[in-house]
Amino acid sequence: MSIQSRPYNKGKDFDSIMRFLADLYERTKSYENWFPDRFENSSDTREDGVNIWEKVEETSTPQKRTIVTLTTRDSPRDFFLHVDPDYRYVEREMIGWIEQQFRKMKKKPEGTEKLCINILEGNPLREALLTELGYRNEKIYGYYRIRKGDSPISEYKCPENFKIRTIERSDYDQLALQIRKVFGHGEWFTAEVLEWIAQCSFYREDLDLVAVTPDGTIASFCTFRLDPNSKIASLEPMGTNPDYRGLGLGKSLITEGIKRSMKYNPPFFYIDGAANNPAANRLYDATGFTEKYAINSWVKEI
Repeated sequence: MSIQSRPYNKGKDFDSIMRFLADLYERTKSYENWFPDRFENSSDTREDGVNIWEKVEETSTPQKRTIVTLTTRDSPRDFFLHVDPDYRYVEREMIGWIEQQFRKMKKKPEGTEKLCINILEGNPLREALLTELGYRNEKIYGYYRIRKGDSPISEYKCPENFKIRTIERSDYDQLALQIRKVFGHGEWFTAEVLEWIAQCSFYREDLDLVAVTPDGTIASFCTFRLDPNSKIASLEPMGTNPDYRGLGLGKSLITEGIKRSMKYNPPFFYIDGAANNPAANRLYDATGFTEKYAINSWVKEI
C-alpha cells in the first residue's frame, strides 16, 4: 500500500470526491472539511487548485484506489485542505504542493505574493505545522453558521402584502439583478449562472424561494441546497433588497425554507461565509443558526 498524488480529472473524480466529503462528515462529525455542495459549486472554475492523494493497494487487481486527502481553492491565493484523520501525516506534502502550484499561478513570478491556507479554528496540529512552515494566523477568512437539523423551528409570518413562492425560470433575470444589488457580485452573475445552478445535484426547486411584492418585484430571496448523499443542507444565497429591509422578510423566508427542507431529514444546515454584522447576527440567531465558527487565514509570502 502506498499514498500517491495526482491532478484532478473531473470526468473521473467528481463523484468520488463528493462521496469522500460526505463520508468525512459522517465519520468525523467535523466541520473542518468542505461539504459536497461547496465543492460542486466551485469545481468547474477552480480545477487547477484540486489535487488528490490516494491510498493505492498495488496487490489488488485492478489496483484499488481510495481518496484520503485533497486540496481545493476559492481564489488564486486561497487554498483549503481536506483530510481523512488517519492520514494527517500527508498534510506537509499537501502544503508543499499548494506552494508549488501557487508559484505557477502568480501574476508576477519574480515578486512575492500572499498565499493563504484557510482552516477552521481549533485545529492545533495543523496550526503547529503551518507555524513551522512559516505561516502566520493573519485574519479571519469567514464564518460558518450552523443549525442542527432537529432544532426547534420558530414561527415568523410573511409580512402583509408580500408572498413567498418558489422561483420560476422567468424570474432569473430579475433575481440575478437583485443578487448583484445585494452582494455586489458584478455583471458576471447572470441568469445563465442561475441556469447552471439549477442543473447541479444539490439543487431542489422546492427549496429555491423568493418573497415578492403584489406587482411581482422580488424583495427577498433564499436558496437551500441539499447534498443528495449526506443530506447536508446549506443556505446560499440569501438576501433582501435594501428597499425592503427591516420588515421581517428574511426571517419568514428562511423559516419557510427550513420547514420545506425537513422532509429530506438534513443532519444540519450551514451558512458558509456568513456575514458578521449586528443585523446578520440577529437574523441567524433568530432562525436557529446559533453555532458560529471562524475560518482563519494562515498567510505566507511566496
